[in-house]
Amino acid sequence: SGSTREPGPACGAAHDRDSRASAMASFKDDPDYLGPISATPQKMVEEMLAVAGVTAADVVYDLGCNDGRVLVTAAANAGARGVGVEIDEGAVKKARTKAVEAGVEHLVEIRHGNACAVVDLSVATVCFAYLLPKGNAKLSKKLMRSMTPGSRVVTYVFRLPKEHWDEHLETCKAVASTRDRGGGGGVDTSGFNKIFVYRVPETKPDWCVVED
Repeated sequence: SGSTREPGPACGAAHDRDSRASAMASFKDDPDYLGPISATPQKMVEEMLAVAGVTAADVVYDLGCNDGRVLVTAAANAGARGVGVEIDEGAVKKARTKAVEAGVEHLVEIRHGNACAVVDLSVATVCFAYLLPKGNAKLSKKLMRSMTPGSRVVTYVFRLPKEHWDEHLETCKAVASTRDRGGGGGVDTSGFNKIFVYRVPETKPDWCVVED
């Protein structure tokens, strides 16, 4: 039983928030939980792709891809192929719709699943992750063990564990704002608004060899 009235915009938005909150509560109980779902600002997506030097020759993976904006932008702007993995079903639907709307669905694959369970990272030439430090630490060994030497790992705001990855850090770029300000002004966010680019070494370190 219950009303059959379609929800208005405000009601629909509230329903989306409630659904997302419910989903996040269930994700937190998962041992592979990587952190809250948060989209990278579009300006920073473009900055990340530029800093990483993404081209049509790349295969870009995004672990925890949210609405797929990194992959869609990489495909639309550079012609790169991409694979996104996202545990939130609603975000997966948005990402697939975004790829279709941009006309790059032939280049972008969005998977509904667990980023920790990805088995084909070796084909990625670039892997993006916008996660909290705990999430980065959880993926750290898998990234080093699975990715091909010479491939790049790009993180936003939070770096990979220093003790394992700092010697492989090629670029750290601080950006003053997450959006274009036109005439300037506003708060300088460069203290935390950073992009980190790492290069997977030819010889894999011992710490990544042993399975968790």
